[in-house]
Amino acid sequence: MPELPEVETVVRGLRPRLRGRRIERLEVRQPLVVRGSLSAFRRALRRARIDAVRRKGKYILLELRSGGNPAQPVFWVVHLGMTGQLYVCRPEAPRLKHTHVVARLSSGEQLRFRDPRRFGKMLLLRADQLADYFAPLGPEPLRISFAAFARLFAGRKAPVKNLLLNQNRLRGLGNIYANEVLFVAGIHPARAAGSLGRDEVDGLYRAIRGVLRRAIAEQGTTVADYRTAAGEPGDYQNFLRVYDREGQPCPRCGSTIERLVLAGRSTHFCPQCQPAQEENQRTGQRAARRAAAALGAAGD
Repeated sequence: MPELPEVETVVRGLRPRLRGRRIERLEVRQPLVVRGSLSAFRRALRRARIDAVRRKGKYILLELRSGGNPAQPVFWVVHLGMTGQLYVCRPEAPRLKHTHVVARLSSGEQLRFRDPRRFGKMLLLRADQLADYFAPLGPEPLRISFAAFARLFAGRKAPVKNLLLNQNRLRGLGNIYANEVLFVAGIHPARAAGSLGRDEVDGLYRAIRGVLRRAIAEQGTTVADYRTAAGEPGDYQNFLRVYDREGQPCPRCGSTIERLVLAGRSTHFCPQCQPAQEENQRTGQRAARRAAAALGAAGD
């Protein structure tokens, strides 16, 4: 499933090709991907101008203004689901199977939404509906302060990986990057979140920021269906340390990477670099130093 780096990559790729363009024609080939009234959706997008493209967690927001009511924007909200792709191409480009929505733009290009498994969705929201719709989501991991981040862990008995995947606590992280940041921070994914010391929380905070920024710089991770806004695969899969590498040697110590299941998801970790038992403060300090080094390697 596309996570924060993939969605951010798509948004950055779409922004220069969509901003200021009008939607000349809309074709909805699979109405089930549109939540709410399809007729209202069509009316709102007809001849609307795309003023902005932004991201909230794993959601893409296209801010639209129409000639009928230019003072009141509406937002075309897209969630890519597990296999969704949102990209811009020339009209003569082959239309791939499972292309559900096509918007012809005033630039002559087309914005296409493709989703083989059809778990993606799109809907319309007014400006006054945005806050309520996104209220359940936690803060952005690249914007949250350390103090607020540390409070997420206080007294929590759930495994730390489960907390990272909980979009109500922290939005945007998914299975791939939860595995990766816990390895960089040297924290076992099944550790109780509330058992982490301050140095360990600091190391995890740094690891999240470093890994996500590096993944964005590498255009995201393609292990199956994800593509950028130009229809190209990302590159960060070439830098994965533990995700989907069960049975392979750890890139840090050479131990065999293991797998367990947490929150219904495959979880990959190094038993040597990410010990299961709570350890002393020096272990937390080493994890913080490793995360700081990884952050520096990511170019931050």
